[in-house]
Amino acid sequence: MKTALGSLFIKVKNFINICITAKQRNLFFTSGSKIHQSFKTGSDNRFDIAPNAVFEIAENVTINQANFISVKANGKLSIGKNTYITRSTISCLGEINIGENCILGEGMKIFDHNHQYTKDPFFVSKTDFNTGKVKIGNNVWTGANVTILKDVTIGDNCILGSGVLVYKDIPSNTIVMAKQDLILKPI
Repeated sequence: MKTALGSLFIKVKNFINICITAKQRNLFFTSGSKIHQSFKTGSDNRFDIAPNAVFEIAENVTINQANFISVKANGKLSIGKNTYITRSTISCLGEINIGENCILGEGMKIFDHNHQYTKDPFFVSKTDFNTGKVKIGNNVWTGANVTILKDVTIGDNCILGSGVLVYKDIPSNTIVMAKQDLILKPI
């Protein structure tokens, strides 16, 4: 009896997840967007998408699981073919272009904006932003916990190692590593 109820519960839960995933995927189909029919989303994603956000999503793009994607009013997110994204944060107020054949994941964050502030008196705005653009080339792979900031271009064929903070342009055919020394002391 317990096995039958457990099996039924799992089937109902899976059906509910399929329905939620399909509903979330439909959020990307805004007016003016071009999305290939093969575009896939996984489970446990959170999407904050404005009705007038614009998407260009090519074939075989997968936004797998546990992502947070926010595309605000008039924001534009483009993703090239065969790109795979998982467990990432993408926050777009301006424009973010991600190339083809990219693997982006595990704690990666992309921001095309930052908060505005004044100097005298010092004040950080919660609602006003300086927006920019992020361009990621083709064949880019990000390791765990990479952060990419606004007004950055990353060339083709790049590897961004774990923990890298990208705040300036990266030329094509480059491996970027975070310089971190491990200090070992005996107890």
